[in-house]
Amino acid sequence: MHQRLPIASAALISLILLCSCSKSDAFGTRLPGSGSENSQTTPTPTPAPPASSGKYEALAWETSSKPERKNWSNYIFQIVGEEYQSLNRAGDITFFCPRYNSLSKEQRINAWGQLIVGMAYYESGWSPTSRMTETTMGTDPITGKQVSSEGLLQLSYQDVQWAPYCEFDWSKDKNLSATDPKKTILDPYKNLRCGIKILARQVDRKGEIVLSSGVYWAVLKDGGKYEKLDEIAGYVKRLSFCK
Repeated sequence: MHQRLPIASAALISLILLCSCSKSDAFGTRLPGSGSENSQTTPTPTPAPPASSGKYEALAWETSSKPERKNWSNYIFQIVGEEYQSLNRAGDITFFCPRYNSLSKEQRINAWGQLIVGMAYYESGWSPTSRMTETTMGTDPITGKQVSSEGLLQLSYQDVQWAPYCEFDWSKDKNLSATDPKKTILDPYKNLRCGIKILARQVDRKGEIVLSSGVYWAVLKDGGKYEKLDEIAGYVKRLSFCK
């Protein structure tokens, strides 16, 4: 989880450099997946964004100048809905949304969407082509290069070894430039789907969003150098029903 992208505003660059972080060092090989590394999955094509039902409040990244983000939001709601049973087990969700336990299912999905958008801000500055080469994580066994964290939620190619739902295809991407938006890992939908499912798996296993060890994203690491818990909670509390 890391965010360092070329962003036009010098001030925003400073902010992102201040908040940039690596995946939690404690993650190591990062939550070995329950499935075999050789698990075969049928790739999910980049979806047509689901139509908005109008039942969700807008997420923080939505602006008139970035209309594509509304589609990203709708997709987040879809994937959170699919992973709702796991995510809803989080014992610490009320830190982010104090009224969570009194909310409807749709409002809870909305709150999770805002949490993910808050994470993405401190990971990538909401830039889908954000990319950071990690200096402490060694070689990515998939690419044979230094591990890099990429996309909205700063994920890596090596994640496919334990997370077969992460549909990153190095064989297709290796001849593209590092920040080519055609790369599968930089596809906003594939990146969001992978990241949300990683988070859901963590919550399903640990029962918490915030952990002191074994957490994928350093912004969620309790007491970590790069934690942004209050800031992410601030995003979630912008929702009228979470205040």
